[in-house]
Order: sequence, then C-alpha cells, then structure tokens
Amino acid sequence: MATLETLRKKAGVFISAVIGLALLAFIINADTLTTARAIFSSDDDMGKIDGNTVSHEEFDNLLNYNTEIEKLTYNLLTRQDLPMTDETNERLRNITWQELIFKYIFHKEYDKIGLSVSEAELTDLTLGANVSPLIQQYFTNPETGDIDRALISNIVQNLDGDIKVFWIDLEQKIKEQQLSSRYLQLDSKSTYVNSLEVEHALESEKNNVEFSYILKDYASVADSLIRYKESDLKDYYNKHKLEYKETRSRDVEFVAFTVTPSPNDYERVMYKMENLQKQLDTIPTDKMSMFVNMNSDVPFGKTYYKKGQLPAVIDSVIFNKNAGDVLPYYQEGDSYSVTGIVEFKNLPDSVKAEHILLSQADFGKADSIMNLIKSGANFAELANQFSTDKGAAGGDLGWFDYDRMVSPFRDSCFFNPVGKLMQVVTNYGVHIVRITGAKDYHNKVLPATIKKNILPSKETYQNYFAQANKIAALSEGNIEKFREACTAEGLQLHKEQNVALDSKFVGQFRNASNLIHWMYRADEKDVSGVLEIDNRSTYIVAALTNIKNAGIAPFAKVRSQIIPKIVAAKKAEYLVSEISKTKGDLTSIDEVAAKLNSTVTSVSPAVNFSSSFIPTLRLPEYKLLGAVYSAPANRLSEPLAGESGVYLFTVTNVTENVQAQTPEAIKSRLESSNYYGSYSALIEKANIIDNRGKFY
Repeated sequence: MATLETLRKKAGVFISAVIGLALLAFIINADTLTTARAIFSSDDDMGKIDGNTVSHEEFDNLLNYNTEIEKLTYNLLTRQDLPMTDETNERLRNITWQELIFKYIFHKEYDKIGLSVSEAELTDLTLGANVSPLIQQYFTNPETGDIDRALISNIVQNLDGDIKVFWIDLEQKIKEQQLSSRYLQLDSKSTYVNSLEVEHALESEKNNVEFSYILKDYASVADSLIRYKESDLKDYYNKHKLEYKETRSRDVEFVAFTVTPSPNDYERVMYKMENLQKQLDTIPTDKMSMFVNMNSDVPFGKTYYKKGQLPAVIDSVIFNKNAGDVLPYYQEGDSYSVTGIVEFKNLPDSVKAEHILLSQADFGKADSIMNLIKSGANFAELANQFSTDKGAAGGDLGWFDYDRMVSPFRDSCFFNPVGKLMQVVTNYGVHIVRITGAKDYHNKVLPATIKKNILPSKETYQNYFAQANKIAALSEGNIEKFREACTAEGLQLHKEQNVALDSKFVGQFRNASNLIHWMYRADEKDVSGVLEIDNRSTYIVAALTNIKNAGIAPFAKVRSQIIPKIVAAKKAEYLVSEISKTKGDLTSIDEVAAKLNSTVTSVSPAVNFSSSFIPTLRLPEYKLLGAVYSAPANRLSEPLAGESGVYLFTVTNVTENVQAQTPEAIKSRLESSNYYGSYSALIEKANIIDNRGKFY
C-alpha cells in the first residue's frame, strides 16, 4: 500500500513528466471518442509543422485519445475520476501539440539516423539495472529509497485490462524519453569548438582593464536642433530590417468590468445563514453531517481539529462548548459560515501500525491469518508471506498522521486503542491491521460547518453587463469613440502589447481566451461588443490597436521606433564634432572634462572583453567595452558614440585576470552553449504555425 500511496500522490503529474510524448502502441476505438470539430466557426487548420498541415480532425483525435488515456491512468492510480479542470484541458492540449511536433520533426530525424529502442533495451530500462527515471519516479519506495522491483515484476507478469493499458503507456513514454535523451547526446557530440574559438575566448578574458570616462548624454542636445529627412528613416529601415522581425501578435486596449457581489448579495446570503443557524440548532448531532451536505457549498469532512487549527473567530470559543451546540455564524472573506459541534474526542496526532494487505481473491484467508496472529504467530513473517504491499517490510507502516491514509483505514487506526487487531476493507483490498503505537493526544473537536459563498446574483451580473454594453454602444465600432466613451465614464483603459495567439491571459486576466479569439479574427481598429472572460467573472469591451504578423514589420508600422534612433545618430554626430573641437590637442581627461563642464567617472572593479556590462552605466555599451579593451594605457581616446551618448576615455590600469578560465574549461563552456543546437535549428526550420488559440 505504501508504494500505491506514492503512485497516488504523484499521479497528478504522471502524463506530463516526459520529454516529447509519443503515440501509444495500442488503439482506442475511435467510435467511442468525441470530436470538437462541429463547434469550430472557422475552416482554418489547427496549424502547420514543417510543411505538414495539422487538421482539426488529426488534432481532435489525438487530443481525445490522450484524454482517455489520462482518465484511465488517473483512475487506476487514485481510484477516482480525473477532474477535468481548465488547467487539465490546457495541459492535455499542450501535450498533444508537443506530440505532433515530435511526430513531424524529430521522429523523421530519428528515422534518418536509424535511432530506435530495442526490446532488450526497453527491458533493461523497465526491469534491469539501468531503469528509466520514470520507473524511479513511480516505483521508488519513499521509506527505503529503493525501487520496488517486486511490484514491477508483478505488474509485468499479470498484464490485463487497465493494468495492461497503464504499462504499455508507460513503456511508450520511456521509449520516447530514451530517444530524446540519445538524440541530445548525439547532438552534443556533433558540436565542435576549434582552437581559434578557444584562443579568442582566452584573449577576451586575459586582462582586466580599469578606465575613466566622460559622458555627454544625448539628452543634453535639444531635439529642436536635429533635422532629418524621411529618406533617412527609410535608409535606416532598409539597412536594419532584421531588427524589426516580428512574431505574430496583437496589441489591444480594453475596459474591464469585474463582477463582484453587491451589498444586496451579502444581505441575501446573511439572511439565509440566519435561517440555517436556527435549523442547525435543532438537528441531532448524528444528523449534522447530512444537514451540512444538503445545505453547504463545501461538503462535510470528517476531520477532528485541536485548538489552534480552526478559524480564530470560533477557535477561541468552541473548546468551551458542548457537543450539539451551534456557534453564531461568521464571515470569512466572500463567504458566511455557521458551525455545529458533532463531538469531542481525545485523539492522537499520529499513530503507528502494521498491516497485511490481501487482494480481493484472498479475502477468504483473512480470518485464518487473524487466528494465527491471535495464537502468537509472528506478524512480520506473515506479512512478508501473504501481504501484497511489498513496500511495507514486515507490514510495518511506521508513524503516520490522520490525513495520510485512506478512510476507513485511518479511522480504524485513530479511533481504536493501541494493540487492537482488526480487519479493514478499502479499495486496495482487505487489511489485517494492528495498532502498535499512538502519541501526542489532544482534545479534538469534529465540527459540522455550513459554508455559503457570497456570489453575484443574476441582477448583479445584469448591472455589470449593462455598464459594459453602454460603452460598446457608445463606441459604435469606432476606436476613437471607444476611447472618448471610456474617458467620459471615468474608466481605466488597459493596454497590452504583443499578445500571442497561444496566450491564455491578457494582463492581469488569466482566462482571456474569448478576448484572444476575437483579437485574431478582428481587423485593426475594430471595437468589440461585450466579451466574457475569467470564467464569466469579467465583462470587457476591447479595441484592436495593432496587428503584427510573422516576418519583417512594414516601414509604416515601425517608423515611430526608427525616429529616436535617427535622432540619436544625428546627436552623436553633433556631439562628436563639439567634443573634438573642445579636446583639440589636450591629453588630460580632467582638462577636457573641465572645458565640457562634465564629470570624470572611474570604472573599478575592472572589466574585460567578456564582461556583459560596465557597472557604472545603466545600458550595455559594447562599443565602449571593445574600444577600452583594445586601447593603450594612459592615452586619451577620440570621441566614441555609444548607446547613451558620446564618450571620451582613458585606460588607467591593465592587470592580468587571475580568475580567467583554463582552455579546457572554456572549450567545455563553448560546447555546452551549443548543446541544443540541432533541436533549436530544426524547430526554427520547421516554421511552426500554431492556430490553437483561435479555437481554445
């Protein structure tokens, strides 16, 4: 049971724990799977990967396939149904897309070089000396740290039904992980760093340089002194087009109306709570749990609390009350609660127990084993002989707290005296249990708490929708009228740039799919109607301010970004000329600084050519760094145009860098920096187009 508990706790991340997931080796009947194809309002494909069109049908089939597999696996490991939350659905969609990337890009590469995993290798990865990290993750006994090979062997020898599906699924993931790992190893071996690269890196770190400089900031020159032509902007654009390479994204402005409960909503719930408090006061203690489940937004939980574990408002008084008493209702954030007392018990914080777990087929042996124990037979020897929980050596479960074990196993252990021998049936089978210890007893209370969340009413939603709809109506689909309406109503305008299609949030709003869907269907300057986001908790009206498509942005889109660069270049020319005139034949940086009314700044600690920044400057100045590193000592430089302004400098000291790396270390560093070279190149070459954001 200990091993199964470990699997249960880790089941939530089971499917997503692999690099590059692949299709399993068996087929689920496609007729049993549903498809989302019918709900799509566009005939756009789901995307393209390396020239291969990913249709809705292909994506849906694989997504539903993965969903059914995860449901099955989760149920097998937890005995519960998989909660299909937004996060779960999103994770499954990402897994599916990742599988398709591997299918169309990397599996083709594996086939080219003959990369595969043999049956013998797979056996070694699952049962042999070199087990996969996945086997280690899911079959390691948390108490001993050893891999439970007996459990693995038992699964392999009894492959049937859901267990078979689980194991084949795991084998496929192990194969995929092994292929990915081996390809990365081959990729790393293909990276070559030659002696010239190492020599260059050594030279970059060889010396440390200290220097002093004068900076004439571009801001010191008035913009009114600068003249430029449109042709200057276009010439710059043509020479620097690659600087304006964009990924597909959108810019948007929107006003948000987040729905919160009104005072009337609070009053309505408070009135309900007053009535529930009166009713709870008439309910017998043995019926309180049922009454809670009938009336509370949170079901009854059979958990006993000691002093200090309950909300402060009731913790201070509840232990002075009696079973059957009902405390006054109280508010916690956006909810009201009322608590009745079911009972008090003197219970331990933790217990120690040993057990023998029998499968359903061996239930008939339970009474005989119980009699052997009562007759003095050694419990540990019987556990080693009969128990299916091989993770608990000799049946010993050690110390555990109340929440660790499943009910009714935990209740049997915590509510009975030390030494008690009993049979307990759980989803795992029948347990022969003996309590061997208990410690840290406290007076604990079992509360029956009715909690009512304060939610916005239908009328509250209507009021917020009306506010949003007013803005949409005043906008008349025009972006200028939209801005005017927001200003007139005193509303905050949110502005977000570079929103990608695969984003799920915009600004502070984390479930904004409806907004993103609209943005990628709208034209530039369009204004939306009322959109619902954040699971209908927020209404918004949006204006699409900019469409950015993948590729080089057109000149008109980036013209405003080029102007500051041209202005800076013109200011640089002006300052270089003025500083050169002032410098003349002077050789002292202090004398030039006095004439320019500037400050001399000293740079220490020293820098070298491999440094990423100069400590005294707020922007990277790579031109200055390169010039300083190659300049002779104690000689005043010529004016140098940088990012922030124009510099004049003098190298004051050059010392050997005693912390410079060895040639071997540099070679290793350069090789590791290219470790994912092939992967990155293949991804970039594939020109992946991901349209999922239009539909999810």
